Amino acid sequence: MRLLDSRALSAGAFCILTTAFGPAAPSSRTAAIAAIDTALARMGSMDSLTRIERVRFDMVTQWQRTTFDARPYRDQPSYEQHTDLRDYTIDAWRNTRRFGFNASARSFVDVVRDTVAIRRSEGGSGGVASAAVVAAGKWTTLNEAYVQEKNELFAIAPERLLLGARNASDLRALADTTIAGAHHARVTAMVNGYRMTIFLHRSSGYLTATRFRTAEESDYGLTPWGTMDVEFWYSGWRKSANGLVYPSQFDVRRVGQPYKRMTILSAVWNPPATPDSFAVSDSLRLAHVANSRRPMHDVSYDSTTLLRERFVTFNAAGAPAGAVKIGSAWLLLEAGQAPLSAQRAVEHLAAIQNGGAAAATIVTTPATGNGGVAWLTSHGITVHVAPGAAPFINAVLSGHETHGTKPRIEPTPRWIRLGGDSLWVEPIDFADAPGAMVVYVPSLDWVYSGLAANPVNLDRVRALVRARGWHAARVGTSRSIVGPL
Repeated sequence: MRLLDSRALSAGAFCILTTAFGPAAPSSRTAAIAAIDTALARMGSMDSLTRIERVRFDMVTQWQRTTFDARPYRDQPSYEQHTDLRDYTIDAWRNTRRFGFNASARSFVDVVRDTVAIRRSEGGSGGVASAAVVAAGKWTTLNEAYVQEKNELFAIAPERLLLGARNASDLRALADTTIAGAHHARVTAMVNGYRMTIFLHRSSGYLTATRFRTAEESDYGLTPWGTMDVEFWYSGWRKSANGLVYPSQFDVRRVGQPYKRMTILSAVWNPPATPDSFAVSDSLRLAHVANSRRPMHDVSYDSTTLLRERFVTFNAAGAPAGAVKIGSAWLLLEAGQAPLSAQRAVEHLAAIQNGGAAAATIVTTPATGNGGVAWLTSHGITVHVAPGAAPFINAVLSGHETHGTKPRIEPTPRWIRLGGDSLWVEPIDFADAPGAMVVYVPSLDWVYSGLAANPVNLDRVRALVRARGWHAARVGTSRSIVGPL
């Protein structure tokens, strides 16, 4: 068994999930059922949990930026208040979401009914989640990713997780393990399409966590990671007036890092059924099937634009920041959100006027995204990576299990020869992004760094240009490929 390092989920908390003591115990359905029955009893009783058909949660979600930086509190969270209404009997979910805390706060209503997702629009385009342009208040389709989110949330709900595992034909016990020094039972079963490993505290009997692997190929933010490890941790157990004991805190980790924290402020069990809350018209159902069952990043690159004969912008969600022609070869700037994003960018570079092959890619941003590296390396395109971006790129390649050209980490300044010309790459530390990178092309009087779209970071780039004595009149960022420095 391999060692899994589970980092702090809240201030002052630190968990280590280690290998089990001794050899694995023989598989035993009886032992697994006993551990699950204890956990069900701690929550109330199997009968009371089986009778949960509907629930309404008032919640706060703290979205956390994925980072591989060891320093604490680097996640730069954002907050969402929402009312989560579920009807398990009809496989339906209504999520009323509120972002912001002032007059500029926004609100959405998302409904997922079995395999179809819709949203009540604020007006205009919903971006990658719902690309159609509609009037305010009108219902429109949501991407397939929301169906997968519903399936996942329903699967990890503690009562459904435990009952689903108990009833699974493939339920079996694994060897016990320790978490933060505490003895835990482990059981595994297929629950709602997910191969779960469930951790149950031996002393108290409570559910501690569940772990599985999945690929979120339709989700814009998660697709870069490919097939990833996902963990849900349960804490803050509270007793309701009806005697049900339920966790109020759900901590989610993906690719080994904190992803979000969901806190239940209040819960109503088996509220009156409200079928109209989950209504989906036949026309919306057909529209979802026709338009929303492809990944969020699967968009047209037909708006690709050539600027000043040397610079390209792709003008598509998830695309690389752009490309620049160095001598006779194209240099792709950042790798794009997903493998498909990089593939389409390279294809369009070859198709434009005075086009040609992409010879290399530069990744200057130590941040999420850049899932396109998986496609680029598998097709022999050299990828130069800023030192701070290396952990992100390693996670991407691990999730896609590709075999090809290895990325080249650039820890020190140096010249790179490309297309008969040269570019200079140099690491730079920004305030919130150490280990970023700057690219300088003397023949184009141009300097680039993806994160220089932030004015604070742009000041650092300008200072570097002055300190090095570079003749750079133009600057490129992830938002604007070429502009005055």
